[in-house]
Amino acid sequence: MTDSFLYIPEDAYLAERWLNDHSREPVIKAFFASPDQSIRSRLSERYQNLEWVEEVKSISPSAIAVLPTQVEHVPLAFYPETKRPDWTSIYPIVQKLWQAGFREFEFYSLAGSKRVSIPYLLDHFIDIHKGRRCFVVGNGPSLNNIDMKLLKDEITLGSNRCYLGFEEWGFPFNYWGIGDWLQIEEYGTEYQEFIPSEIPKFFSMEYLPLLNFESSCPLNIDNRHVFDPMFSSSADSVFLGSTVTYLLLQIAVVLGCDPIILIGADHRFEFKKGVNESLSPIQLWSIGARKKLFRTIEGTAVHRFLKSYRQVKIEMRKERGEMNTQSNCWVASDAENPTHFDPRYVAGETKRFSMPAPEISERQFDCAYMWAKNNDRQILNATPGTMLKSLPRVEFEALF
Repeated sequence: MTDSFLYIPEDAYLAERWLNDHSREPVIKAFFASPDQSIRSRLSERYQNLEWVEEVKSISPSAIAVLPTQVEHVPLAFYPETKRPDWTSIYPIVQKLWQAGFREFEFYSLAGSKRVSIPYLLDHFIDIHKGRRCFVVGNGPSLNNIDMKLLKDEITLGSNRCYLGFEEWGFPFNYWGIGDWLQIEEYGTEYQEFIPSEIPKFFSMEYLPLLNFESSCPLNIDNRHVFDPMFSSSADSVFLGSTVTYLLLQIAVVLGCDPIILIGADHRFEFKKGVNESLSPIQLWSIGARKKLFRTIEGTAVHRFLKSYRQVKIEMRKERGEMNTQSNCWVASDAENPTHFDPRYVAGETKRFSMPAPEISERQFDCAYMWAKNNDRQILNATPGTMLKSLPRVEFEALF
């Protein structure tokens, strides 16, 4: 029999709704977030099947943590007609329960329940490879200029469609991650099919309702510092970059790896004229300043109003047919030269990809380098012919 552990938040309304739906169960174990003992007493009188748990420990693998929480439903970034529950705000609660031993979670709201498995959080991987080197593998065409088979017994972190090389290279990577919203929303089912089930998979908590990965590891990703980058060495939260490689570097740091060696980071994007015109310094400053302002007012009534106003504008543009999801994307025919190590990566005009932002990602790699320098760690770039200037260079062949 599966044990249900009901988390009672300070506002117990939804918890009571859940209890009403499960009133026939013989025993429901509950633990309390609020110091208000009057709520606990009232619930005990009303629900005789409640068994209060003072300390959650010795959890069986099948135990379910029930989280009553009324979350906002937000549109997908590239498919705004589809909405998902926003679970990002309750990551700290999930993390606390995961650390207590829970791996099965039921998220309960007025819209219904959804049960998910969370076999991993980043906490599991803290210093798991302490002092060992690893390779963070980008997907640039330069991978064809090195002997990838040399990495078979190394610690490897890959992303997106890296699996296209697994058969030729003769091994899968140890870890896989994704950060690009478009990639997740458009190709999530493809990744679920082709990424080997045993590989831990890192992705944002916000997409946990949509992705059905085995060996999943949802991350608490802070996306507010893309333009003025920050770098994290903590399992509690990592920072989004304009390339998934920046995310993987932070994960590699949490793994304890040293040195961290980057390959496949060509940092070279050659598109046909007019396809990918870089933002001007003034445009970059304006976008960054706007994001910084929003962070200073986050949580205030003004912030909530501006978010609502922006959503109304989006809905109005959708109704008028003015939304252009292609404007920040490119397809295979837009490229002058190969963009990835395998032509299948971008084959087909229906496959679209987010526009690269090399000026912004260079800032992020600068930030990664400064973090490593200040913390006596090494992040090196062994990509042949790379255009990335932020990280110290090393010859790939010299590493073996």
